[in-house]
Amino acid sequence: MSKRFLSVMIVLVCLLSACTIGNAGAEKTAVTPKRSIVIAAVGDSLTKGVGDQEGKGYVGMVAEKLKSRSDVKSVTVKNYAVKGCRTDQLKKKLEEREVQEGLKDADYILLTIGGNDLMKVVRQNFAHLTLQPFRVEQKAFEERLADILTDIREQNGSAEIVYVGMYNPFTFTLSELREVDQVVGEWNEGAKGKLKNIPNAKMADIADIFEEYSDEKRIADDEFHPNQYGYSLIAERVYDQMTKEDFPQE
Repeated sequence: MSKRFLSVMIVLVCLLSACTIGNAGAEKTAVTPKRSIVIAAVGDSLTKGVGDQEGKGYVGMVAEKLKSRSDVKSVTVKNYAVKGCRTDQLKKKLEEREVQEGLKDADYILLTIGGNDLMKVVRQNFAHLTLQPFRVEQKAFEERLADILTDIREQNGSAEIVYVGMYNPFTFTLSELREVDQVVGEWNEGAKGKLKNIPNAKMADIADIFEEYSDEKRIADDEFHPNQYGYSLIAERVYDQMTKEDFPQE
């Protein structure tokens, strides 16, 4: 074998090695493009953030969690929630042009609704609280919720919808109202049934957060809405639902 041939072979091996190393380096340094995310939020006072001293609520806290990710460029929040909103009122709210435009642009749509429908029954039947009026109203609630979810999906066919379930704020303050615990469970199950009919729609269960005894208070001074800590626990549940499939674990 001639020295010239050996020299050529050595040069070729070196060139191939350099290419392999270069490609491996390129693979290691390849960066996934960062995402710009739009969150639209609708519903009642929980989505508004009432009770949080800083006014962020679970929506603002979820946005902060997303912003802290290395694979997220920016997060824009469009919050159309209204304190005291019931399902019938949210249906009308969804007819507003501004809300419809916000929903169309969203990557994620978050909502809470139904708590004020439930509390209306409590107020109307407080002196003689039984399960019967709740179950009558539950059917109407489920029908309106189904319409709401359909309207949202019509405005945006691809965004992930996360419905935040209901909880009983009276677990410790009015423990004698035991019917409310059962009713909340039944209404949440009804909501889950309606969500199953909507593509890419999930539910974040939060009832247990406010059923567990904790040394750290989770309800605000109004004894109804979550406080800042309560909202942080809700935000964790919502964030987990949002990132379960769409984001890699960091």
